[in-house]
Amino acid sequence: MNQPNRIYFLENPYPKGHALKEFLWSGRIEEDESMWFDFHLKTDKYSADDKTDDDDEESKSDWDSKIVWGNYHQCILSSTHWGDYGIQINKTVAKATFNDFIKEPLLADSFTSDDDEFDPDEVAFGIYLLGHDTCGNHEIEITPTDKNKFDIEWSGRIALTYSGADEFRHAFTLQLQNAEFDGFYYPKSWSLEKATDFFKTNFEDFEEYEFVDLNPKSKKRNYKFKKK
Repeated sequence: MNQPNRIYFLENPYPKGHALKEFLWSGRIEEDESMWFDFHLKTDKYSADDKTDDDDEESKSDWDSKIVWGNYHQCILSSTHWGDYGIQINKTVAKATFNDFIKEPLLADSFTSDDDEFDPDEVAFGIYLLGHDTCGNHEIEITPTDKNKFDIEWSGRIALTYSGADEFRHAFTLQLQNAEFDGFYYPKSWSLEKATDFFKTNFEDFEEYEFVDLNPKSKKRNYKFKKK
């Protein structure tokens, strides 16, 4: 049984998975007022919890080889690190609560490598795994557990495009317990008054949030909109 707060690349040489050094889940408002979720994670070194020898005599591919995994050290899976798209929030009512945004699983890039719409440069998330590879077929299920705390189950597929593969042969799963939502970031060009009007118009639970100053020591005000 998989342990929480670890990511598993299925059938790789590390069946106990990999601990996370970084994880951030946030929201983003674009100038056109579209709303997006961003996720960013970085693992510990692949071999951090492994006490066995790097014996690759029976390795059949890069995916099976501890030596190959060791050459790339750790994974970054992110919509922010390289400026990828993230997942657009499906807002179905004029005024919504936060839980309305997560009542259905979040889906992104549900394609295969032979899909005419597949473009590895226009994806929800970038991934550095065994080089700069490609990931897709994301399904993220988010369950509220406490005040601004959530359990997250995330699965997806990986193509080792860095080494020339173009099929999503490999899978990953991630389980997080009591992850915190970091808040909504909006364009720096917006005044606090414009941001307030936007969130009041779109958020039924507006009063449960507050504006948090990101640069309290600076004369330039910059805020995020976060649960109290």
